[in-house]
Amino acid sequence: MGISVGWVWLLLPVCQALVVPREVSGRVGETLSIRCWYPRGYEGYNKYWCRGASWDSCRKVVETEGSEAPWQHGRVSIQDNHVFCVVLLTMKGISESDAGSYWCGIERMGRDLMEPVTVKVVPG
Repeated sequence: MGISVGWVWLLLPVCQALVVPREVSGRVGETLSIRCWYPRGYEGYNKYWCRGASWDSCRKVVETEGSEAPWQHGRVSIQDNHVFCVVLLTMKGISESDAGSYWCGIERMGRDLMEPVTVKVVPG
């Protein structure tokens, strides 16, 4: 029995586009985790999270430097999983000042690959 052409898309790798939730929320004091899935082929590229209203004005919060080693800057950490093509951003002890626009980005020639995420923080 063969595979129906209509179902072939299920066999393709999940890593086909930069995918992030449009909005995430957490309560003051909690730890917030955000996942960003990226296309296969970008495993060795530098991934980062930046903060700002637009892609061209955001400032990097934390970045991977192209490896799977976790990186931390203050309360914020990032880790890249090359097997599952996913970057994990973790913010510990969030406060209302952490609310705003963030971007998951991949450094590459030309314009970086980027997608926005809105972080909302609810009072404890």
